Amino acid sequence: MAEADDVDAGDDNFLRSNAWCGEAASGAPAEGSLQWGARQDLPKPSQALAAVELDYDDWTNPLVGWGVVLADRDDVPAADKARGLDAPEPIRELIAARGDAPVLRWRADVKDGRLRRYGPDGKAADLSLRGARGTAANAVPHYLLIAASPAEVPWRLQYRLQTEAFVGRLDLDDAGLGRYVEALLGNWSGAQRDVSKPLIWCVDHGYPDITRLMRKSIADRLRNAFSTDAEFAMKGGFRSDADATHAALLAALGERQPAFVTTSSHGATFPLDDAAAMRAQLGALVDVGHGVGSASAIAAAWNPRGAIWYAHACCSAGADAKSSFDGLVGADSSLGKTLTAIAGAGACTAPLPRALLGGANPLGAFIGHVEPTFDWTLRETATGQTTSQHVIDALYGQLHLPRRPTVGRAMSVYFRAVAGLLGDYADALDAVGNLEPDARERARFSRLVASDRLAMVVLGDPTVRLPLPA
Repeated sequence: MAEADDVDAGDDNFLRSNAWCGEAASGAPAEGSLQWGARQDLPKPSQALAAVELDYDDWTNPLVGWGVVLADRDDVPAADKARGLDAPEPIRELIAARGDAPVLRWRADVKDGRLRRYGPDGKAADLSLRGARGTAANAVPHYLLIAASPAEVPWRLQYRLQTEAFVGRLDLDDAGLGRYVEALLGNWSGAQRDVSKPLIWCVDHGYPDITRLMRKSIADRLRNAFSTDAEFAMKGGFRSDADATHAALLAALGERQPAFVTTSSHGATFPLDDAAAMRAQLGALVDVGHGVGSASAIAAAWNPRGAIWYAHACCSAGADAKSSFDGLVGADSSLGKTLTAIAGAGACTAPLPRALLGGANPLGAFIGHVEPTFDWTLRETATGQTTSQHVIDALYGQLHLPRRPTVGRAMSVYFRAVAGLLGDYADALDAVGNLEPDARERARFSRLVASDRLAMVVLGDPTVRLPLPA
């Protein structure tokens, strides 16, 4: 039997999240949550990316390929849709600069994760990611940039695509898109990012608050990985306890100019009775004194040009108009009320990644969560063993490899771990049908963890990578 990690054991009859609604949102599973767990509306398990002799970091290879995903429009001629002529001007510029890259379309009436692709002759084909891949006609590139808001192209499509492709999203106004594309095509010239000085900022409110588990399972493990690697200078690069303030974060960003940032905290999800006000600060970092961070202040504190930021916080990437966890916990619990209020804010991208990616010095990529994340996802409740190694493998073990893989490919290590959870969920549903003991509990658990992990997304172009050491 594996030895339990040095964290407190969880409680499978209570659920804690990293949403901050004026308190740490939590709640007991609802009376009908076992029925929620048995609903069959998650993606089916898919194969991992094919193990063939291809360099998947080379998106310019036509067998790998890069393309854009846009919302389909019936008011645009099919031949124009094939070229993306209805896209914002910066996206058209990016398509042209990348060799008239393929343009694919999302439609609500095209199911099973398929994408529509129009040919120059106006004919359309609805393509599966299990079919031909690359840039050839009737193929789907391995790299996909969704150039749309989640209200136009839903988060759920991104969840589905990232299990079999390297996916990112840009949801910015035209000015922000122009700045981002210019920096991307200019290979982040003018960047001050220092790859030897990563920054980890970690709030820890102590047990039983989920921030203690987040520290033990993610922040501390990342710090240990960087601290034992001679490439990195971690003195002053871990800010926690009394230093987990917004002032300390801003100062550390300015002092270190990090190429990679990790933050671990609650994300703001209040006020619960004012959707506009919640949306304005959705997912904002909540510091050790429960102060809410300012996206504009963070963007102004340093030169984030080309850097990569991972934020483990509720709604750090955004929110959806329908929660994946609706029915999981009691509606009157703080977590139940928070889930309802988040959905009321609508499908959106959070302010912090929008400010960083579309600012004067655009961030390269932001990795974060849509909706809350949960303690059940980070730790086995029965044994206390943490289950976050896939996060460490992606952010340190892959993203910081000497050859510097793309952020999309580095994160594929994380998304491949979802396939096993979806398999567990499918097995649990079979067990429910066979009336096996504890089958509904198994279905609820595997559904929650799979849904939580699917809701981590990359914002920014998936071909972004960290710089080589100076």
